[in-house]
Amino acid sequence: MRKPNLVVLVGGLLIGVPLGLLFSLIFLGEAQQQQLCGDGASDVSAAGEPPLVQYYIGAANRYGLGENGYAYLAAINNVETTFGTNLKTSSAGALGWMQFQPGTFVRYGVAVSQPGGAPDPYDPQDAIYSAANYLHASGAPGNWSEAIFTYNHSPAYVAQVEALAARYSGPNGLQDLRADLTAAWGGTQPSGLPAPATFVSYSSSDGGCCPSEGGPPASVNAGGGTSTGQASCAGLNIDVTPVPGRIAVILPNGLARPPEQAPPDVQAMVAAGDRINDMDYQWGGGHADLPLSDSQTDPQPQGGDGPGDNGTPGYDCSGSTGYVLVGGGFASYFGGLIGAIPSSGNFGAFGMPGRGRWVTWYFTAGHVFIYVAGIVFDTNHTPGARPPTNPPTGPRWTTAGDVAWEQSTSGPYAPQHPVGL
Repeated sequence: MRKPNLVVLVGGLLIGVPLGLLFSLIFLGEAQQQQLCGDGASDVSAAGEPPLVQYYIGAANRYGLGENGYAYLAAINNVETTFGTNLKTSSAGALGWMQFQPGTFVRYGVAVSQPGGAPDPYDPQDAIYSAANYLHASGAPGNWSEAIFTYNHSPAYVAQVEALAARYSGPNGLQDLRADLTAAWGGTQPSGLPAPATFVSYSSSDGGCCPSEGGPPASVNAGGGTSTGQASCAGLNIDVTPVPGRIAVILPNGLARPPEQAPPDVQAMVAAGDRINDMDYQWGGGHADLPLSDSQTDPQPQGGDGPGDNGTPGYDCSGSTGYVLVGGGFASYFGGLIGAIPSSGNFGAFGMPGRGRWVTWYFTAGHVFIYVAGIVFDTNHTPGARPPTNPPTGPRWTTAGDVAWEQSTSGPYAPQHPVGL
């Protein structure tokens, strides 16, 4: 397997948005809404399926690989390791359930069985979700042939995977997949596998992006699905229709639109920032009563010894950065919704050191802010980055130039990023 060419993102490109596109973005509210975690999801149900099949379906849904994404993941798993029955390291050094090159796995690996831990290529769930992440970054589902060719630079390999994916698709696809799994494992199904992951489902049908609260809803599992009971989000009136490309766009009203090429959890982080954008700055805000502070339908910042700078409740730097991470599905960093958002200096206790492809938080002992898809969410936004607001401080979207500005004024900052992003 070979890694794709490295794409360098220059935050300054945001400044070059054509005027016509800017005006069209303002009126995107009239366009059809897109579900952040629904677009590109399969209608195939994972209910009652063996764990490996649930992994394929769940991973395909999480990374928007389309109706037959699970079939391609299963096909690659079959070709690479015969569904995990041959885990020998290849002559080229590829390893694990999905035969990743170590360097590629460092970049695209995601921890699913142990959220917040280190991804493990020998954990089938981690490996399959990591493969989905890599395939999505390589062009799937828009161009499966290109994505598979990136995974393994061989036309014969592409043809073999596509033939198996066709077998595992359609009315009898899951039946054929179960039969091949049983045959590979000597008449049985593999046992002792990690429990299929459960993820929050998002819906934007009411104009917002609302993760379900109060624990995973019964209708949401590794197979995807749309959660219900989202009416309370309608009052936020946030349009989260993605914009073309890989860079988020800040609108004249200060809210941001996520880029359509970003993974669903990154798009969800942009939507989360929109929910608390322009709130007051309050020291300690967002650190207490996390079900209220980090609610993605009705954020009510708790904590702090007094009112915010302008007399209303708000978030401080670590509270707002934590809110964005929780919105992207990383509540496990803070002990779910029963732990605590740490102070800025402790934001190196989770994730991985260094800059991420999509998301990076920068922290010192006294401040933390987060970069998401080419823009920055900061409580000390760069002066002049956009028209002044009242209050002048608090969580705000600003341009990527904020990173260099913060480094020069109050740095040096240490970068940290979520695993796989």
